[in-house]
Amino acid sequence: MVRWKGYLNWILSRYANKEVKKETRYLIWISLYQVVFMKKSYYHVINEAVEYAKREKGRNIANFVNAVLRRYVREKDSLPYPSDIISHLSLTHSFPEWLVNRWLTRFGQEETEKLLTILNKTPDFTIRINLKKISRDEVIQILEGKGIKTRIGAFLESALHVDKLTPVIKDPLFKKGLICIQDETSQLAGWSLQSQDGDSILDACAGSGTKTQQIREHANNTFVVSTDIEIKRLKLMKDKTNLVVSDACNNPFRKEAFNIILLDAPCSSLGIIRKHPEIKWRRKEEDIISFGNYQLDLLKALWDNLKTGGYMVYSVCSFEPEETVNVIERLKRERKFMLENPLLFLFNKEYFLSLPHETGMDGFFIAKLKKL
Repeated sequence: MVRWKGYLNWILSRYANKEVKKETRYLIWISLYQVVFMKKSYYHVINEAVEYAKREKGRNIANFVNAVLRRYVREKDSLPYPSDIISHLSLTHSFPEWLVNRWLTRFGQEETEKLLTILNKTPDFTIRINLKKISRDEVIQILEGKGIKTRIGAFLESALHVDKLTPVIKDPLFKKGLICIQDETSQLAGWSLQSQDGDSILDACAGSGTKTQQIREHANNTFVVSTDIEIKRLKLMKDKTNLVVSDACNNPFRKEAFNIILLDAPCSSLGIIRKHPEIKWRRKEEDIISFGNYQLDLLKALWDNLKTGGYMVYSVCSFEPEETVNVIERLKRERKFMLENPLLFLFNKEYFLSLPHETGMDGFFIAKLKKL
């Protein structure tokens, strides 16, 4: 329902002359959602909503709910949608106008409509398979035997899409650490490190450690340090070896301490709206600029901790220029590095950029910088 909040609120605003209290507003939204998107019988939906309102809020509120829902049903085929393209797309796809305008300017109308459409689709979820302990075919056989539909990843053997998440989390495969929840784009960031035995690696914004775990699975004899500014995130890690609570911008590590640094940086998260639709309502356009500045600060602060000849892998779950290519261009003015193809199967690309309407995956960016 959060995904379509803008559209549902527009309908309500047509029939309400004053501010509607939160509980009543939510009841109307839920009812409209069932009628508009779930295609439920409006008669049953309205009857249930009105009876609930009468029981919990009294007859006046019940009458108001009844009037709004019935007027919508009568008028739904003749609602006056706005004619200008920004407002029209904003309303019909339920996205903030500033975001629609930004994408129209960048992609044009046809591509923007594709992008808005895919970001409103119900997402599937992806697991990462620990291929050192179990094969993909074994995992598919086990999960599909329990009624979970699977689809192999686009790029990585370790990536497997599943149509249900709850039974996967409850499965012994998950509890034994043979699989974990991680989107394929996120897996690509960890895979791009291509770490070797003996490497010293810093996971600079480790969070709950999903990528740290992936790094350790890839090469056994690496020295991996995980740091995050929030201790509660680090405490979620199963393997609590070499955890450091620290602000990456003011980190305690010595110069040239690491062969590889992974900076999966805080960002606007606009690339994962499909999984977290609340993001589009929380973000403002100026947030993108703020994140871009912070990401550059992080890169510059960590640069001294990287050995000459070593690699900095920079990734964000965003596809906005201010947080992706522009950050790299700004860093070029102050630091010496060479961009290397982060994913060799991409054939001589300087970076990986996933646009959801093109890849079908989350919006994501990966760049691999070799320090000169």
